[in-house]
Amino acid sequence: MSQLRKPLVAGTVAVVLAAGALALSLSSSTGHPAAAPHATVKKASAAKNVKSAQLAASACTGPVGTAYIAEPGYSAFDAINTANCEYINNYNVDDPQVPGDSGDYNYSSSPQGVALHGSTLYFTDTAQNNVSVINAATMTTKNYNPAETDIHVGWDPTGLAVSPDGSQLWVANTGPQTDSKLASISVISTATNTVTTTLHLDSAPAQIAFSPSGSTAYVTTADGLLIYSTATDRAVGSIGNLGDPHGVVVSPNGTVYVTNTDRGVVDVISTAGFPHVSATIPVGQMPWGLALSPSGSTLYVANINSNEVSVISTSSKKVTSTLPVSGGPDVLAVTPDGSELWVTGVTSAIITVISTSTGAVVGTTNLGGDGANSGDGNDPSGIVISSAAIPSS
Repeated sequence: MSQLRKPLVAGTVAVVLAAGALALSLSSSTGHPAAAPHATVKKASAAKNVKSAQLAASACTGPVGTAYIAEPGYSAFDAINTANCEYINNYNVDDPQVPGDSGDYNYSSSPQGVALHGSTLYFTDTAQNNVSVINAATMTTKNYNPAETDIHVGWDPTGLAVSPDGSQLWVANTGPQTDSKLASISVISTATNTVTTTLHLDSAPAQIAFSPSGSTAYVTTADGLLIYSTATDRAVGSIGNLGDPHGVVVSPNGTVYVTNTDRGVVDVISTAGFPHVSATIPVGQMPWGLALSPSGSTLYVANINSNEVSVISTSSKKVTSTLPVSGGPDVLAVTPDGSELWVTGVTSAIITVISTSTGAVVGTTNLGGDGANSGDGNDPSGIVISSAAIPSS
């Protein structure tokens, strides 16, 4: 693939790191398309131009599978082959067709978050207040426009999570900064791809995680952690004083981990009995994304402002090592077999692949395609990893 990538368009998300904070600024465009109906299906059609990303460490080897990366600054998502770190393709998501031109699309989406259950991918589109649903099993290496179903949700959807049984998708709608009353959670039935419940919040939600049984949903907000029963879709508890929390994950034994961005720690929340903070673990500056090993024995923390990943033993609740990762590491994911950690750089648009057994970097992929600064503005902000490869076409 030697073609040039398309230029950025208005309606995307720019991510700016300054003064220890991650600021998201949204730009708008005249003629921005109206949000899609409650659920619409886009047919695969014309392709947009792309450019191959380059492999910086040729020794990269890993398990068979595919990493999917949401790039709000590029109105698309990328797929990377986890077996060799090779860039597969760049794919459109939630790009409406230009009226009167069947071969052109309005690249106005801003895919901020991504979730995966089985072969189904879910992307939040902050620019158009949609969630896009794509069956990854139908994707190919050359079809830039996979068929999708678009579901209209609340204002500015960002984080999202699928329940363990795959029946529910919860979406964090942060709402515009000018009106906190529009912050909400959209609860979607994945069987019908429709919003079944909207939970209105007093403060902006960020990320969502489910308990192993799926009976409880944990939502980080500007005011703390909200705890919901998924059977009733009602709040059953909350924990405050968590320092503007962002990332949240739940271990197989039910322990909840939250990044405390103000204090540079991870708060450990025991769910045995009355949920409470049972420990705090100092990490780096501006801890953001979290990922657990499949067994739950190791927790990985992306520290954006100190350019490092903290590796934590969940049994000792201590940092066992600190891995330098340049480019503003913000989100990360572990391969299903637990052998590799994939880390996105929000300022560099470079994916760093780390061996979990040695802590060594075994590969990198530049999402910009060519040169150290070629990914400026791509702003990768979400990553999931599947154990299935995309078939050639």
